Amino acid sequence: MRPFLSVIVFLLCLNLSVQDNLRIHYKDGTRVDIPIETIDSLTFVEETADSTASERAELTGSWLWGSQEQGYYELLTFNEDRTYTGYDNYFTYSFDTWTYGWYAQLGTMLTLQSNGYGYQRRYNWFVIGLSPNALEVMTKMGSFIYYRLQPNTLTLTTGSPLPLPDGDTIVFTDDVIVKSDGTTLLPLNLGTTYILVHHKATDQILAYKVEVSI
Repeated sequence: MRPFLSVIVFLLCLNLSVQDNLRIHYKDGTRVDIPIETIDSLTFVEETADSTASERAELTGSWLWGSQEQGYYELLTFNEDRTYTGYDNYFTYSFDTWTYGWYAQLGTMLTLQSNGYGYQRRYNWFVIGLSPNALEVMTKMGSFIYYRLQPNTLTLTTGSPLPLPDGDTIVFTDDVIVKSDGTTLLPLNLGTTYILVHHKATDQILAYKVEVSI
């Protein structure tokens, strides 16, 4: 590491030791606060010519986050024209919501803004990691990992369970439209939902849309 970078890191560490958050200021005027307790280390890196297009994941597409403990899942869809939609299903309380707006990405800062009748919301998220199948962000509510929605839809009929390939396990269902015993998807009601599956062969978690019909 160059001497001046060592000095910068030293000063940052000295300053962080008496602060609660690391505040990052961007040239467009936006800023984001990262809780110190969530930071393990700081690393300065340079992009090299060895970086290829295949190694760079695209943000455009649909991403799913879901939690049984928190009682809802969220599907975010980023379009190429910089618009986005957010679908939140609060299955614990049997209602859902839609959000429409625009997004912008500047470096590791991801800004989401939605406007509606009587409200205007803007969220500044810090992108911790982006791979072909996972988007990890830091928000004011904490860290969240969204998983890319796969192009194929899983279809079931009532009364007909769907076993997964050997070694694959289900890590999230809403237990309203479908539930699982870990390796088999069990239909409960007619409708559409989303699930998260861990694939043993690739050691990755992927999101799928599920439709249950008669």
